[in-house]
Amino acid sequence: MKTAQKYLLYISIPLLLLVAFFIYNSFFRKAEIGSFPEGDIKTKKDNNRERGGGARSLPVSVYIADYYKSEDGLIRTGTLVARERVELASELSGRVVNINFKDGQFVKKGDVLVRLNDDELQAQLRRAEYQYTLLEEKLGRQKILLSKEAVSREDYDQVSTEFNVLKQDIEQLKIKIEKMKITAPFDGVIGFRSISLGAMLMQNSKIATIVDVANLILEFSIPEKYITSNIVGTKADFTLEGISKTYSALVYAIDPEIDVKTRTVMLRARVNNTDGLLKPGRFVKVMLNTKGGDLKIFLPNQAVVPNVKGRSVWMVRSGKAELISIQTGTRTADMMEVLSGVEKGDTIITTGLMQLREGITVTPTNI
Repeated sequence: MKTAQKYLLYISIPLLLLVAFFIYNSFFRKAEIGSFPEGDIKTKKDNNRERGGGARSLPVSVYIADYYKSEDGLIRTGTLVARERVELASELSGRVVNINFKDGQFVKKGDVLVRLNDDELQAQLRRAEYQYTLLEEKLGRQKILLSKEAVSREDYDQVSTEFNVLKQDIEQLKIKIEKMKITAPFDGVIGFRSISLGAMLMQNSKIATIVDVANLILEFSIPEKYITSNIVGTKADFTLEGISKTYSALVYAIDPEIDVKTRTVMLRARVNNTDGLLKPGRFVKVMLNTKGGDLKIFLPNQAVVPNVKGRSVWMVRSGKAELISIQTGTRTADMMEVLSGVEKGDTIITTGLMQLREGITVTPTNI
């Protein structure tokens, strides 16, 4: 009897616990449902759905495209070059007997800078001049005899030919003697000399470099889209690093060919440097005046995405992100000019670009 009661007790205890669990769960679940309005229950379900399996929305910052006044001109980089620059060299060989310049000296056109030994040529010239005098007298006598028919025309022509050939030899010797003097081809500053007094100067050996520093040329390039503008005659202002002064140049020529690698064209402008403060080879920052003041669309630089096809921007359309190809123009420190692809009022994404994908839902957080 005691054993049967024991087994009955073991069975009844779990059954009582199970009944108590069902009663407790049923009672408190009804209380929870009855304590909230039906609308609140639906809102809670919607919130749970958004936090759960619904579409995820990426928060981004956006910029509304609008028209702004463009800058007054293009900002480019350039280089100052000398209008005239020549490496002085000797046309003939000879020993250096005189050097008439110092390194970095200003010289004028025609100044004799170097003299080579011309003793041998001078001796040949004197000998030829003696022969010239004799042939000149002989040709005079032959002319008189020819008029009296005392000599043949052939003899007279032979003496006349010898005379003319000697005359040309003398001219050639004078030219060679003149070439033994190396002169300045134009006004300018001469650089470091590459020869020494008494050295044997071979033909075409470099002597020094002479540069016209009073008249410089500013070389810089601009994008090909500005070629249609009336660039020739335009004023170009430029500055140098470390110098606060602004200099001016006048564009006088455009390269007839476009660089196919950079899609730019080279321009040249004249620079007056009579004070000698500017040096050839210096790097400059150029401002070229163009059709400034036009209304154009500008976007923040961080919104423009470079790719293999050019440049693009992420645009918000119907709450989703869409990648749009654009053509760009000039660029400032903060903004990029957009020539096509974006219109006034378009919403451009400026942050979170690395997380964007085509068609992803985005939520603008600020403009």
